[in-house]
Parts: sequence; structure tokens; C-alpha cells
Amino acid sequence: MPPANCPLKADAMISIILSTFERPDALTFALDGIGRAAVGSQEVIVADDGSGPETARAIEAFARKAPFPVIHERQEHRGFRLAAIRNRAIRASRGEVLVFLDGDCIPGPAALRLHAGRVRPGRAHTGARVFLQEEETGDLLAGGLLQAEAFRAALRRDRPALRSLWLKNILYRSLRLKPRPKLVAANCAVHRTDLERVNGFDERFEGWGFEDDDLARRLRRGGVSIADGTRDCLALHLFHKVHESHRPDSRSTPNALYFRRNRYLQVCRRGLRVRPLEEIRIEWIGDPPGRGAWIGGASSGSAAPSGSAAPTQGPEVSLLISGTSGRRRPRGELVLEVPPAILGGGQEPIRRFLEQAL
Repeated sequence: MPPANCPLKADAMISIILSTFERPDALTFALDGIGRAAVGSQEVIVADDGSGPETARAIEAFARKAPFPVIHERQEHRGFRLAAIRNRAIRASRGEVLVFLDGDCIPGPAALRLHAGRVRPGRAHTGARVFLQEEETGDLLAGGLLQAEAFRAALRRDRPALRSLWLKNILYRSLRLKPRPKLVAANCAVHRTDLERVNGFDERFEGWGFEDDDLARRLRRGGVSIADGTRDCLALHLFHKVHESHRPDSRSTPNALYFRRNRYLQVCRRGLRVRPLEEIRIEWIGDPPGRGAWIGGASSGSAAPSGSAAPTQGPEVSLLISGTSGRRRPRGELVLEVPPAILGGGQEPIRRFLEQAL
């Protein structure tokens, strides 16, 4: 378990990762808000999911006047790939604390300071958002509403809901009903060592939703606690229409189905780096398909293949051969039932099965 009480150095760098796609007007306000809330040594990495030239111009204009480094990390637009662009921004960053904001969220005056002061190795921190309505957002972007006025209006409206959420978080934690608070990646912070230990965001999440819920559960499994900044670490969320990949019933989306699998890997396979299959610790439940089909860093109790290191931890994946579930309880974080058709065909069918599953 990571040392949760290890304080940050006074000169520790903060990396602010600001995700955006084709909203240069909102991004300009978010960047200006970061500039006003700046704390000590910091850098900004704009994680751009394939926006056009107007976004690049907005970033360049801010970078010319900013007293800290501003980096534009852009990937080609191939649908909603928030997890992938955030990972790319993490790789480009240098900070010990990584603060995640959405490009339509303006950090409150104290938000960056609170994130920096509350994050440690072994402890992440989540804030909350107050929401502007559509007309208010239009007025703000058009210059008819001051940012401070917008914050006050949204906070007056949302304060009861924030207090209720904070109390619910206490209740859920005390009764162990749900892991709370939720990690809201539109306004949160995580220590670099903890992000690297779980391999960042899982890039299997494409389209709207659940990539931050998945990160939170993997961090918690790794012993990381999440401090609750619901009451005071706030960001102003500008109105936008719901993305087309967010269906009215989010439980039916591909991301929801992937998130709600029976089990999951603490260290995701497709994250800050793609872990080779040979690195995944695997056990077979049932009669293994032979040494020629062996893949992974652990086996079903037999010695590892010649030349590979003996496993020092338990298996990550249990491959369950059909009809043998009663022999031994799977120990893996993720349990996969192997279709009988791929057995006996050597490594390639098994590799293809694992590539698709992981």
C-alpha cells in the first residue's frame, strides 16, 4: 500500500490536464481561470481529442501570455477517445500531482491550491462542479455575464445539492454501502506514482462515460484513498449538449457493459502503455492446453516455461476451461471462460481471444 502521509515537496510541480474537443470559446475561459488560480510551479497540458485550428489558436494565444509552460497534445479525431488523450497528456506531463479538468470547466479560485495541498502518494482528491444553465453560459461566453457573477449564481442554485452529496458520501462510507466520494475526472487530482501504478486510464473506454469510475476503483484496489472536496473544491461547468454516445439509459452503452464485467484488472492492459500478453500473470483452471499454448507470467500451479521468471504475485487473469469450474476456485482479478473451439490450436487462437478480451 502506498504511503498516504508522505507530504509533497514545497516546490513540487502541478500538471493541469485540460481535456477539450471543438469548444475554443469555453476553453479560453477555462485557461484564463487556470491562470487566475495558479499555484507555484505548474504547467498546463491541453488534451485535445482532435479539434480544428480555432482550438490551436486559442491555446497559442494563452501560451504567449502565460507565466508557465502550456503544451498542446492533440490526437486525430476518431470518435470520443477521452481516456486515450488523457493518457497522452499524462505521458507529456512532468508534475508530481496531476489535476484533471474538462475544457468547459473553469476552476474556482481555490481549486488548484486545494488539489495541490490534499494530494499525496496514496491519496487522491476529488472536487465537484456547479452548473451554468444554457442561457447563462451564452451570456458568459458573449461577455454579458461576469465570471464571478456566474459562479455565485450557480453556487446559490447548487449549494443544497452539494451539501446533500457531501452528507451522502459520509453515510455511504460509514455504512460501507458504496465507495465514495466518486472521482470526478472533470475536477480531480491524483499523484503521478499512483496513476503509473495502475497504468493510467483504460483506453478500452471509448465514447461517453465510466472511464473515471474505472480509474477510481482501480486506484482504490491499489490502496489509494480519495479525499472529498465536494464542499469547497469547485469548478464552474459551462452548459453543453449531451454527447451522442451518451444514451438516455447509460446502462446500455458499451462502456457501461465493459465497466460492469464481473471482474477487472487493477493494472489495465491498454493504458499509459500497452502491456504485452506475456506480462499478464495467467492461471489455467482445468486441464491446460499444453506447454506450446502457454501464455503469461503465471500458470495453473506448474513451473513457468524455461527462461521466464517465477511469478512473485498471484494471477491477474484466470482462464476457465468449460466444464471444469468445480475443480478449483479462480484466483485471478479477471475470470474469463475459454471457448472450447480455441483449445488445442496452439498459441495463436488463445492470443487472439486474450487480445479481444483484454
